[in-house]
Amino acid sequence: MIAVVVPAHNEGPVIDTLLRALAPGTEAGTLDVVVVANGCSDDTAQRAREHGVRVIELERGHKPSALNAGDDMLETFPRFYVDADVTVTADGIEQLAKDLDHNGTLAVSPVLRMDTSSSSRLVRAYFRIWERLPSIADSLASRGCMGFSRSGRNRWESWPDVTADDHWANEQVSPGERRVSPDVESVVAAPSDLRHLVERKRRTRRGGIELEEQIQRDVTSNTAWLGVVRAEPRLVMCVPAYVLVTVLVRLATWRDRRAGRDDWSADRSSRDRAA
Repeated sequence: MIAVVVPAHNEGPVIDTLLRALAPGTEAGTLDVVVVANGCSDDTAQRAREHGVRVIELERGHKPSALNAGDDMLETFPRFYVDADVTVTADGIEQLAKDLDHNGTLAVSPVLRMDTSSSSRLVRAYFRIWERLPSIADSLASRGCMGFSRSGRNRWESWPDVTADDHWANEQVSPGERRVSPDVESVVAAPSDLRHLVERKRRTRRGGIELEEQIQRDVTSNTAWLGVVRAEPRLVMCVPAYVLVTVLVRLATWRDRRAGRDDWSADRSSRDRAA
């Protein structure tokens, strides 16, 4: 059986979509799904129970604690960690599980597809460059779905108190031990507009700074986008949008750190559209 942990904080508007996609596996007994509703003030837990999966409720809204609670509930491997606002199918999870432990593969993720159908032109332009960055294309992070074999998950005991949990987990296995499967897709809803995009990317940048301070090396490049545009010159029209968002995020992050601000709320625009 394949274990699946779904940490969820006020994901009532979107969690039905994921759990419906996983339903064939839960109904067939091939997937053991645990939803960890942490710090929820909405009906996330109730909606999850209606899909027949196990549910844990935590008072505190804290993703690392939710991941650890899910691990404590489960015993089987392989083990997948799937964000509640992502869509990946039961067949997709099962295919990813087959890729584990083959040729030394300890961790897998699907191909990422950003759903920008409800996003502004500026947001769409930004993601056309972003999704091609080496730090995204070659990493298991930012895809909303990561799977580990027992050997891969044994690289660490418990999830640390970090913001960028997916980037941290990606660093626990070497490039030769992780694989992005070209045959499986995860769909992530993009923010609707510039304001919500900057809010989401502020949290991402904060997590990147924390991770770099912890592991004492850079995990991102400030100029990688130049290589993307050189490789695909047609993307030059997207450069103004990408640079604008990057500057706004860096400025917002600098102000937040200077003020000691740490209330890093998630982008709600994709949730609001689903409600």
